Amino acid sequence: MQRRTLPENLPKCFAGVWEELSKADSATGSRRKLAAALGVSTHTLQRILSGENLPDLAVEKSSYILSSWTRTLARIACGLGLDPFALLESAGLDAGENTRDLVHAERSKLESRKREPSQVGGMPDLAGFIMALAGSWPGAATPSGSEALKQLQVSLARFLIATGCAPPGMADGSDLSTGSFCRSCMASLSDPDNRGISHDFCRWCSDSEGNLRSPEEVHEILTKWFMRWQNGITGSQASERARHYMLAMPAWSGSREH
Repeated sequence: MQRRTLPENLPKCFAGVWEELSKADSATGSRRKLAAALGVSTHTLQRILSGENLPDLAVEKSSYILSSWTRTLARIACGLGLDPFALLESAGLDAGENTRDLVHAERSKLESRKREPSQVGGMPDLAGFIMALAGSWPGAATPSGSEALKQLQVSLARFLIATGCAPPGMADGSDLSTGSFCRSCMASLSDPDNRGISHDFCRWCSDSEGNLRSPEEVHEILTKWFMRWQNGITGSQASERARHYMLAMPAWSGSREH
């Protein structure tokens, strides 16, 4: 296997993580699969592997950017089975007591993802309804006429939203006046299909503990949504629209995209 060379524009602080990601990228053969395994976006992997638009953490002053990259590199290290403290130290980031809780949280999230069975949200609802229509669902009353059509529409809508093929219900004037909207993407939190356990963020923008996902994760989610909802746009156009959209959201306003 031909050895890759460090990109000329790669800041020295990213050399260690570049080496490890480069080996994993070659071994995996799929950047999408590698990103999913590490819990980061393909956009973030591409930035590191190409050296594109990366901050020099040795001179960076923004606490937001330093904190964000500390979390990202800790997550990558845990996903690759490396010592996260050693990797953070090689990048010139705080690897002391202050980061222990963060590293523990990232390691716990990784283990939780491994334990959770893979399932598509919305499928049980849709499948159950179809089986009820066919009279195959134990104890289920078979709907008829307009009632069946309404239930089918609701089930299909939930399935499409859960699989990302349709947009979630966006907040309206009533949601905005009551504060019932996601501060990260503006999804309506009065819609039960959008809610997770957080009072401030929807189930896409927050994790299983209700914490806001990292900016690169939300950016990846929004980019995919734009690609699916707006016909004819390229991946780079969707990425740019997602970036601008995030800057207008309360959770990301005034912050630089990661």
